[in-house]
Amino acid sequence: MAAHPMPSGRTRARRPEFELDRRSPWLDTLIVAGIFASILFNLLIGPLTVLVVFGAVGAFCVLRWERLPAMVMECWPLLLFPAMVMLSALWSDVPLTTLRYGLLYCITAFAGIIVGGGTHRSAYVNGHFLAFAVYSVASILFGRWVGWGEGAGDAYAGLVGSKNASGDMAGVATLVTIVFIRSMFKSNRRAAGFASIALLPILGWLLVSSRATGALIATILASGCLIAWLVSERFERQVRGGIFIGATSAAVLALITQQWWLGPIFDLVLNASGKDAGLTGRSDLWAFGSNLIAERPWLGLGYNAFWLHDNIDARYLWAMMGIKSQQGFNFHNTVMEIVIHLGYVGLGVAAVMAAAGVSMLLSKTLRTPELSSILAFTLCLYFSVKMPFEVIGYDPMHFTTVTMYALFAVGLRRDGAVARRLISSKPRPSRLDVKRGRPVA
Repeated sequence: MAAHPMPSGRTRARRPEFELDRRSPWLDTLIVAGIFASILFNLLIGPLTVLVVFGAVGAFCVLRWERLPAMVMECWPLLLFPAMVMLSALWSDVPLTTLRYGLLYCITAFAGIIVGGGTHRSAYVNGHFLAFAVYSVASILFGRWVGWGEGAGDAYAGLVGSKNASGDMAGVATLVTIVFIRSMFKSNRRAAGFASIALLPILGWLLVSSRATGALIATILASGCLIAWLVSERFERQVRGGIFIGATSAAVLALITQQWWLGPIFDLVLNASGKDAGLTGRSDLWAFGSNLIAERPWLGLGYNAFWLHDNIDARYLWAMMGIKSQQGFNFHNTVMEIVIHLGYVGLGVAAVMAAAGVSMLLSKTLRTPELSSILAFTLCLYFSVKMPFEVIGYDPMHFTTVTMYALFAVGLRRDGAVARRLISSKPRPSRLDVKRGRPVA
């Protein structure tokens, strides 16, 4: 059958393979990467971090407005803890400070919900990788060394304020890169996959050189489970399910029993690296924190009401721990940090939110092991190992806060919902296009 000739003077426009418009998945990737990159480079760009995060959230709300109602309905349990943070201004010793930092925390949490619950699953993986890959390369090129303990040598802090934060970023970047490599080979983009493999030695050096013991232990444990989960994709459904359930059960068992094995391993790694475990100072810090909890156990001091320059107790702890900058410090225990500031009531709210997100994420990953849910569950495992020794998901404009809310949102979002919302936002074809048989994207 002969093709119908095109009207004279008119040519059919060919749609480019890469098109960045309102309905392009690449826009989601840029939003995710922008949120993470602005926080990772906070030490360099300072106040611009807040502006970029605000801008990315605003861009999503304007360009992806049709997704907002369903996203909020699906992820509403994640709004409970931010609401508790804002309410703590009612009993805070410094209500205006609590309101200011509480607002920043709410924006950070909402950015995380957008990353995990509002963007495409591919954008969740690709945006993560883009931001952490750029940061890791820049960190190894322009980073710095910091002192570490007494006689233990130097540790690499990269482009952030501490060696522990640098180790965390290297550990997360390692897990994200492994998933991204799998994604590239799975989609037959081998060149990008091989190029991404070259990043792994850089991440390994950053992780080891940071001397961050908790990050090293968590990365080794999470990487082993992640590789087992990814390898299971090659097998039949029954075998794949058995491998995934086995690895997940081992990970959960490790988390439940970590109070018996994590501490000794933590001290062993410290001693092997030439640092006395007693120099960490955590025991003295936790004893002081326990006394603070006993004074106001139920509602706490109020969000961000302790680590202030005019607080004598905070200045004492800074001096005791050798923190000359008097900023960027915490009680090195997530549960303790929450209870001190928001009491046992706040801890209960956080537990309800986390239980909702993790249970749905586990169910989804067992049912349909997509790369986005596997990455989210791996990051959940990684940070769960670190919570007894670090503060995770509590600080405003911090990448762990975005990461935690994002992985919870991955579990709470409905499968395929974002794709349907994107289709509904596309312009309908005109009658003229249908009549002429033009393809509609």
